Formats: sequence, structure tokens, C-alpha cells
Amino acid sequence: MEFPREEQHHHDVPSLTLAERRELRKQAQREAKKLKKVQREKQRIDNKRRLDHRPEVRMAALLEMAAVCASSDNKSTTQPNVNIITHDNGTPLVVSGGGEGIIEDNIVAADRVVSLVDRSLSLFSLPLLLVSYPPCSVLELDVSHNCLSELPGLDALKNLVSLNIRRNEFRILPSSLVQLLKLSRLNASRNQLRPSADLLVLLTQPPLPSLELLDLTFNKKLFTQSMLDLLTTALPTVAIEMTITSPPPSGAYVGESPGQRNPDLLRSQLEPYTTLQLRQRLIETFGYRPYNNYAGVPPESRATVMASLLQEYDKKKRGSKRKLLRSFGVPVPPTVMKGVLQELEAWSKRFDCQERPMIAASKYMILRSPTEVEEKITRLGSRRAQAAQKKFQQNFSLWQVAKQAMAFVDPDFAEAFTGLAVTQNFRGSPHIDTTNIGPFYGLSTGTFEDGTGGIRVELDPMTICEVNTKNRLGRVDGRYPHWVGPYDSDKTRYSLIFYLTEGVVQPKTTAVFGDIFDDK
Repeated sequence: MEFPREEQHHHDVPSLTLAERRELRKQAQREAKKLKKVQREKQRIDNKRRLDHRPEVRMAALLEMAAVCASSDNKSTTQPNVNIITHDNGTPLVVSGGGEGIIEDNIVAADRVVSLVDRSLSLFSLPLLLVSYPPCSVLELDVSHNCLSELPGLDALKNLVSLNIRRNEFRILPSSLVQLLKLSRLNASRNQLRPSADLLVLLTQPPLPSLELLDLTFNKKLFTQSMLDLLTTALPTVAIEMTITSPPPSGAYVGESPGQRNPDLLRSQLEPYTTLQLRQRLIETFGYRPYNNYAGVPPESRATVMASLLQEYDKKKRGSKRKLLRSFGVPVPPTVMKGVLQELEAWSKRFDCQERPMIAASKYMILRSPTEVEEKITRLGSRRAQAAQKKFQQNFSLWQVAKQAMAFVDPDFAEAFTGLAVTQNFRGSPHIDTTNIGPFYGLSTGTFEDGTGGIRVELDPMTICEVNTKNRLGRVDGRYPHWVGPYDSDKTRYSLIFYLTEGVVQPKTTAVFGDIFDDK
């Protein structure tokens, strides 16, 4: 049986003459040459941008690249132009323009957005920008993720509606903002703005007439609720965003100070870390995805980050505490320790102050080295420096025996340390020494049991180590969270902490210096 054949439909295709085919080939070759020329020009400009790091050259190259892209666009001129240049990290530099038209005062207006995001710019040159774009045509300017601290000539952008200076180095807002009468959105997040009178005058006297949104989040010096209340009252029609840490938001911290926190709780041991450090631990230890700096939404609050971190620890440790290891300081000769104890007991009788109230201790005194005190008196002549000198003279013998003990263990550090903390009955108080430039030495003595009351410090995210300092000098890096381990509250514990706050900052390496053993 034969199957019927399919009907074949023949479509007539008009044949091209030899001359027409040649013309098409020539046209294709011309287009290819044009494309290669544009590519070479783009490569030349890109090389100039990469090899010459002067800000004005980089910015000129970016604008020149935008012009080259615009000239090579084959779209119809009746459609809005959008030119995109890709960053090294994949983020686009966008220079877009909408339909042009004549408005009042014979000004040519274009819906133009200029974005110079993440270009390592430390200087902003408005004249270079205006070579390519008339000033009144720019409606949005984005210079975020750079190193800028000022925007000279900004007042020329009379029609500017949106300004983004996020992640730069502005200490004050540009004074020319008051001349931008159409500005409705200002993003000044993540800069170095301060709560100065200049800032308040600029924003409120008089207020910017068209401003609707003001983002001041993550400026470290702008952190108080009182500042936000002041701005909100002065600018009732503006939506103001600010990161408030004083007073701390609900759930941000447990306890108002290290001395009020239970040192046995994991959360108390983690509280000394900044929110950024807590977020980093979620990423590095528990595999969380990093926050996208280019995201439009703010990162999660400290309370949320801490809750997530405690939940992850609970999953991994199943409710148990972190592993505890032990280390031992270098013993100080008994004859020297006898003199140290006598001086500490004499100090306790004549001194009755607590100079560091954030820490749980019955007595706490700080002595500055004579070299540091004399230098400050000579340079500043401050009353505080003179008071510190007087206190040093009153406790000179205590300083001398402490220095003698240190000389047995580390003679170089005995000559170098700039501060001596003297305490009685220091308890718990997990904290970080933010002013130290390197590790410290700790020495303790008194009637408390040997093997208790050591300095506990975080060794790694899953491990803590207790350094025995009873009649011993233990070296610890106080730039990690540390606290005093438990001991009998009916006993007396004196301690001496030798530390450095002047000189070259030493890199953080390990939290404990010395042999480490399992807790058995």
C-alpha cells in the first residue's frame, strides 16, 4: 500500500542579482568596520580609566565612554536612550536619557540619570560632567560607593530630584543643597556625618522645600533618639531614616553594661562584639549569605542578628556550653609576690573608688606611665593629666613592685607598658579593650583558691580558654572578648593588668600566649 505523499508547497523566493549581493557584502563589511572601530575606542578609554587613577581622569573617561556608547546606538531617536557600561564587579554604570523638549526659559530638559557608582572617586568634577550633559538636564545623580567628601558646583544642577551619596566620606552635607529647590530624595547613608549645628541649620533653616525622603542611616555619630526627634519635629513632612543605638533599641542588648551581665551565658560573652562582627560570624561560622552592599533594603537589626546567632549555636552545641580549655601564666617568684601583695593591701586601705563603673569590681584604679603623663601635661596641660600625675606619685611604690614582677617575665614589656589597672574583686564582666594596641599581661593574688578566678577569653567561635594568673603573669589579647572566671565570693582577689595604649598597633594573632590544655 502506498501512503499519499505530502503536498509540497513552494514559496517563491525572489533571487538577488550579482550587483545586489555585492552591495550587501559591502554593507556588512562597513558595519563590521564601524563595530571594530567602536570596540577599539571603548578599549582605549577603558585602558585609560584602569591605568590612570587620578580621579579627574577616571571621571572624564567614564563620561567619554558614555558618549561613545550613545553615538553607536542604532535605536530610533524617538525612543528613550539608555546606555549601560558594566563595572569591574558587574554593577552597571547607567547614563540614561528620556525624550527631550523645550520648557520655560528656553531650557532643554531631558529625563537624565547619571550614575558613577563604585568608581573609587575621591574628587568630583562637575565641569567634566557638564561637557556631556547640560546642567539642567540632570534629574538624578548617584555617586554612591566612592571616596568623596565634597561635591563642588552641585548648585548648578537646578532640576536635581534625587541625590545619592551613600557610602562615601562626607563629614558634612554639601552646603549647596539649599539651592536645589526640587530635591525630593537625599540618601546620605553610611558616611561620617556628625550632629553639628551646621547640619541642623542646613536641613532645617529653612527646610528644603521639596524634600520627602532623608536617609541618614549608619552614620556612626548620628545615633541618638534625641537627634531623630529634633529632625522629625523640624521636618514634619519628611520621612527620616536613622540608625538609633542610644538608647539601644529593644532586644539589642541584655544588661546596660558588662558588669550587669551573667558571664556564664553565651549571649553575655558575645555582647562585646559589634553588630558587624556578629553578622560576620554568622557568615564565616554558620554559612549565612553575606549582606549585599548594593541592596536597597537595610541589613537586619542587631537583635535579629543576635537571635539568629544564638539559634545556630544552640543547634550546633545542643544547649551545652562552649568547650573550656586552660592555660597557665609564668610564675612570679614568691619573694616578689610578697611585696606585690603588701602593696595591694596597703592600696586597698587608702583607695576607695571605682574608676570604671561599667565593670563589676569593688575597687578599680588606673595608673598611667610617668612618660605618658608628662607628655600630655607638656602638650596639653590638662587638669586630668595633672591629676593622673598626682595619683601616680601617691602609688609610686605599687607601680615599682608591679614593674619588678613584670621584669622577671618580660623585661622589654616592663619598660614599655603605658597603663596599669589595679582592681579588687573583679567579677565576670565580659568586654573588649577597645583602646589597647596589643596584648596585655594579667597578674592576680589574694585569698581566693588557685585554679579559680582566671582570665577567660574567647579562643575561637566554639572555644574559650581560662588563663591561670594566681601569682602568675599570663599574656592575653584583650581585643577579644574576655572576663574573669568564677571564684569564691567570700575570698579576696586583687589583680594587676599591664597594657599598652601608645605606639604602633600590633596585629591580632591569637587570644592566648602560652601552652593550652584540656580542662580535666
